[in-house]
Amino acid sequence: MEIREIQAIEGANVYSHRPIIRAIVDLQEWTERFSNELGDFRLRLVESLPTLKDHYCSRGKQGGFLERLEEGTLIGHVIEHVTIDLLTQAGQTIKYGKTMAILEQPGWYEIIFNYETKEGAVEAFKQAFALVKTLLNQESFDVIYAVNRIKQVMVDYELGLSTQVIVEACRERGIPIYRFNESSLLQLGYGRNQRRIQATITGATSSIGVDIACDKEMTKQILSDGGVPVPWGHIVRTEEEAVQAFSAMNTAVVIKPLRGNQGKGVTLRLTSAAEVRAAFKVAQTYGDWVIIEEYIAGQHYRLVVVGERLIAAAKRVPAHVIGDGSLTIAELVAQTNADPRRGEDHEKALTKIKIDPVVILTLTQKELALSSVPQQGEVVYLRDSANLSTGGVAEDVTDLVHPDNVDLAVYTAKLIGLDVAGIDLVIADIGASYREKNGHIIEVNAAPGIRMHHFPNVGKAREVGKAIVEQVLPSGNGRIPIVSITGTNGKTTTTRMINKMLEDQHLLVGMTSTDGIYINRKLWVKGDMTGPESARIILRHPDVQVAVLETARGGILRAGLGYEYADVAVITNVSNDHLGQYGIETLEDIAHVKSLVAEVVKPHSYVVLNADDPQVVHMAKRTKGKVIFFSTEKDNVHVRKHLGMGGTAVFVRRGMILICQGSQSFKICLVKQIPVTWEGKAKHNIHNALAAVAAGWALGLSAVSIRNSLQDFSSDAEYNRGRLNLYELDGVRVFVDYGHNAAGIQEVAKTLKQFKSGSLVGCITVPGDRPDETVREVGRIAAQGFKRLIIREDADLRGRKQGEIAQLLYEEAVLSGMDSNKIGVILSEIEAFRKGLDSCVPGDTFVMFYEHIEPIEEEIRRRMELQKVLAYESVPNEWVVGGEF
Repeated sequence: MEIREIQAIEGANVYSHRPIIRAIVDLQEWTERFSNELGDFRLRLVESLPTLKDHYCSRGKQGGFLERLEEGTLIGHVIEHVTIDLLTQAGQTIKYGKTMAILEQPGWYEIIFNYETKEGAVEAFKQAFALVKTLLNQESFDVIYAVNRIKQVMVDYELGLSTQVIVEACRERGIPIYRFNESSLLQLGYGRNQRRIQATITGATSSIGVDIACDKEMTKQILSDGGVPVPWGHIVRTEEEAVQAFSAMNTAVVIKPLRGNQGKGVTLRLTSAAEVRAAFKVAQTYGDWVIIEEYIAGQHYRLVVVGERLIAAAKRVPAHVIGDGSLTIAELVAQTNADPRRGEDHEKALTKIKIDPVVILTLTQKELALSSVPQQGEVVYLRDSANLSTGGVAEDVTDLVHPDNVDLAVYTAKLIGLDVAGIDLVIADIGASYREKNGHIIEVNAAPGIRMHHFPNVGKAREVGKAIVEQVLPSGNGRIPIVSITGTNGKTTTTRMINKMLEDQHLLVGMTSTDGIYINRKLWVKGDMTGPESARIILRHPDVQVAVLETARGGILRAGLGYEYADVAVITNVSNDHLGQYGIETLEDIAHVKSLVAEVVKPHSYVVLNADDPQVVHMAKRTKGKVIFFSTEKDNVHVRKHLGMGGTAVFVRRGMILICQGSQSFKICLVKQIPVTWEGKAKHNIHNALAAVAAGWALGLSAVSIRNSLQDFSSDAEYNRGRLNLYELDGVRVFVDYGHNAAGIQEVAKTLKQFKSGSLVGCITVPGDRPDETVREVGRIAAQGFKRLIIREDADLRGRKQGEIAQLLYEEAVLSGMDSNKIGVILSEIEAFRKGLDSCVPGDTFVMFYEHIEPIEEEIRRRMELQKVLAYESVPNEWVVGGEF
């Protein structure tokens, strides 16, 4: 057996509103093999994972999964539970899992489970698959290694603790978060309201300020020039220069890298040339240039400044051990590092103590070694620098800081040019003024770690992460309005109408649709852009004020939604299309997929539903948003009931579009005044207009604004390209439309039958990935709606043989009563268009249902130019003045 695919779906999806992993396995020889038929497999599985006894499974009780094992369950189901068990052992909380057979591929199974850490979940699935496969092959598996491997992957990819607390502060305020990469670069908010942050560096942090802070000598110079007390010293590059500087200074010194961080390579309180030489060698491993400066006696404090406020202060205690009279220093370090609060790096509240050359040198200064055994209660400091990243601990002293020291910290951050800064102050007593107690600023840190303030060993936790978020986003939640439109038909037209309404309000709108991504009316990315990644492109754009997102079924099924929730969700209709794909077999299945858009909303959101569509009406029960129904039917029962309960609805009465809220009503305009309705003949576009009206109202637009926008929205290439666009060619009316399913083609035919014209000719096809019955349904509908048919095929056959779709359509059209002499089969799209149009006579109406619009539009332009030339040449000479017509 083998893994075919592992996919993380990070947005809400049809399986769960939480992120999930979707894996596909090919069980091959283990297909349809049940656990109770595999000898001692069950016993060895439970022996390897005793905690499987805690799994409820579908039985809803502890031990439920073991019952399933005993009775017999399939291997895919076993892999699901093993994955969940390994993830649970690794520290994740998994609340959902599901296994389903993929009917189109015998032996293939889809395994779904939610996760907390994506990369760890993927690794867990790989380990679970390996475990089951190994046991099936009668081999042993190292579960401890697997769990540790999952834990390590989680640590490698999870955010550092400082970033995690910022993320939590964002979630408390409802600020959406997008992680750009595997490190800590985050986008907070959407569109124009977005901000960026990386660890504790904000988008407003001065790059010059960061560069200054990283250059310790430059920092000291600027601070000294600004009147801030700093230790004096020298920059050296050789060991001899360091010794000479030490001799000249005639005081205890500190040696550290010129460009270092987190206390790496820092050695304090050096009092001899030998110690200076040793410390210099350690420091130079982090860079060629080294600082030697006077040692300032006192306690080490970290003060965090955000904006112009002191948010937190902590006393930093260097890494140390406390003797018990029997263990060596090395053993005491190991004992200390066993504390579950300590991690390898910044992933936990504390960091493990690492034995490095600085520790050895510090112990040597104390005439100690790692093998020394401290007495009971004796405190042995392993280094003099007090960074948490080298194993130190912190005590909160925020409430004790003297006002002068607060002013000094804030002034220091401003001098360096940092909006968020960690100021290291050495002073005997933080409660006394630095002026009185010889306080010195020894370092300024850009991107300061803040875990010591959130998780101090002693004292009160301080919400530095919250303060940083308030600095970045002083108010609001960073969101922009999101309108999400889905449905089988009418999505694109409705999306474009809503987009125009908002653009007419002078808002910069980002729109996704079947023909591309548009930013401020300009095409940004060409193609079918109705999936989640397209939505994310809009939400990441730094100028967008409102997002209008056409949200198609395919994208939802493949990768979920690209946003957290919509402020306005619109469902136009549900009809027969895309059956047989992704396990979608019925109309109810399609409705289930579409309803996700209505489900993933907030109580303040609006959900616009088609009251004329029974499948859509049922979605009102599945949403927690405020429902607005729309209807073209006279006295729709759902609308009446909704209005009676004080709800809002949009409907048509005596040709007038009305918005009603309870007993109040507002006139929009006559249906005939909206160009895309073709004077009320195009019922499907009336539906689309009503949906757009409801969305505009939900967004707070006035009736007048909605009216003006819709009356200016025409069915042409400028506003609604590829949707019932009309051209006149040699007396033939040519309509270009994207109809590709039975409902869409039927609505177009119904509309155009109301025009007074000759024959109605349709050029049709169906995408190759539709089931035969869906194809035949289009053939029946087309035969009933048109007098003549041209049958073509898409260039992308989607798995079909050439001519297969055309044959099905032809057969069904004939069975439906159309004369075979009135049916032409021309597989090429452009040739079908040309010959179909050429077969028409003046007064006919020709409808081209296209796959690719550009060649069709180019052919139309060519013919219109030719038409102009012929018209010019046919004009009598006496009508031509000055060579111009």
